[in-house]
Amino acid sequence: IAISLKLDNSILLIHPRTKLSTFLFDTNNSIKRRLQYKQHIEENRAKRVKAENSLFHTLTNINLPLEKITKAKQAFSSPSPDDKILEAQKQAFEQGLSNLRISQASSGVKISKPAKNIDLKKELSTNSKYSKQHKSFVVIGHVDAGKSTLMGRILFDYGIVDAKTVNKLVREAERAGKGSFALAWIMDQTSEERSHGVTVDICATDFETATTRFTAIDAPGHKDFVPQMIGGVSQADLALLVVDSINGEFEAGFAMDGQTKEHTILAKSLGIERICVAVNKMDKENWSEDRFESIKSQLTEYLTSDEVQFEAGQIDFVPISGLSGNNVVKRDDSIDDFKWYKGPTLGEYLETVKLSSSINSDSVSQLLSEDFFVPVHDSHKDKGEYKISGKISSGVIQVGETIVAAPSEEVLQVQSLRVARKQVDFAIRGELVEMSFKASQVTNDSTETFRIGDLISKVGSPARTVKKFEVSLHLFNMDKPLLVGMPFVLFRNNCQVPARISKLIEITSGKKKKKLLHLVSKQTAIVEIEVQDGSSIPLTKYSDNKVLGRIVIRREGVTIGAGTVVGFQ
Repeated sequence: IAISLKLDNSILLIHPRTKLSTFLFDTNNSIKRRLQYKQHIEENRAKRVKAENSLFHTLTNINLPLEKITKAKQAFSSPSPDDKILEAQKQAFEQGLSNLRISQASSGVKISKPAKNIDLKKELSTNSKYSKQHKSFVVIGHVDAGKSTLMGRILFDYGIVDAKTVNKLVREAERAGKGSFALAWIMDQTSEERSHGVTVDICATDFETATTRFTAIDAPGHKDFVPQMIGGVSQADLALLVVDSINGEFEAGFAMDGQTKEHTILAKSLGIERICVAVNKMDKENWSEDRFESIKSQLTEYLTSDEVQFEAGQIDFVPISGLSGNNVVKRDDSIDDFKWYKGPTLGEYLETVKLSSSINSDSVSQLLSEDFFVPVHDSHKDKGEYKISGKISSGVIQVGETIVAAPSEEVLQVQSLRVARKQVDFAIRGELVEMSFKASQVTNDSTETFRIGDLISKVGSPARTVKKFEVSLHLFNMDKPLLVGMPFVLFRNNCQVPARISKLIEITSGKKKKKLLHLVSKQTAIVEIEVQDGSSIPLTKYSDNKVLGRIVIRREGVTIGAGTVVGFQ
């Protein structure tokens, strides 16, 4: 392409003299006129605005104050109102509920007062019902150790289940060829559990003796039902670890990677403060003292090891026979081989053991001042009401008070409370409570309004619904390292969500490395955990609540670590 360039001195290149840019076209093509116009422009140069050579630059000779120009620049340099709204919407979408506090979610909510004006301090101090200690215990241990049979024996010997019911169960069990399972069927009531002889889900029952109110929880022992077992342990203060004393059976449950070890680790990690080892089926070992002492020695060494970390003063041992009932609630003094044992029966132990959760005059003030929390264990809708149940982790709740459910953010008024199937005006820490709410108060009425693991608290509690949080994590024995980004299942008592480690912050034990890539067995570290699959989890810091601030992680069906929540993102 050939291009010929020629300098053009037309009027288009001459600066305008008016306030607005003006283009003058010379139709006569007169050189003289162009020269005259150019001379005229030069004479009036002082009256014109100096033009800039940049393209598309607005030319004007209006003199504006410098303050206005500066203010205009600042106004256009900052985001517009629409930009601010769009950015806020984007952040809310990306962060989800990560920064949501229950107190923020319920700000502006009208907090209702209790339906009755009750002096709680006086009621707790003087009412004979609360003068009795309340204790909740969970029965754990390896499969076929006799957990459900022991629970059935306790309920039968205390008169909670009558002889007519037991005789009926004996006939049904013998008809099914499982005569020795009759007492276990008191707790295992589904056809699946009875046909397979294995407890599948947790079963809780309330009973009362002359001195104590009990909540007993029977947990499954099979490794496939560990998540259900975790839900049971999270509702208890005391663990009753049942081991089979028969030669070979104890070793299978303990020494050969049975569930005895994992259950004890989970019990300690989930906040169980005392553990009682019920050495079961001692009648099959002729009540041998040597066998009892051998099992006691092995278990004491393991339970006080760095892996579990119970203290020696937190562990007790009681020899029993759940099937015959000897030394469970009653003792048969006619057995000469059992003369060596001078300790209490299992029933006497349960009634006299001291627990920090028990209510006394010194702890009433503390109880009334602590935050109220209930992790949801079960929920259903019945006749226009939602009914949810769970163990009260801390605090007090009264009929008529306002609660907040997380993570759904539902703000509801308590319509009624039931403890041990009885209507009550208030419920306290340690009790298994059923709370009811009007379905009309629920803003999003669906089957997912309340889920197992959701958290019920009062307005202004320190609970948070988060997607990311920091944990002081201690790892147990693992087959392979735990890498950043590797998925696992995270448990906060009875709540479970998929999660992963998103960041390794610091190794606090063992050999420290400059570059943190993974974690190995027996290490303790500060890590950032992120909840997966668009989920979120309600919890508290460990310093705010020692139950809701604990987490356990499992990978490929094995418990690999436990920790405490130290901060939120």
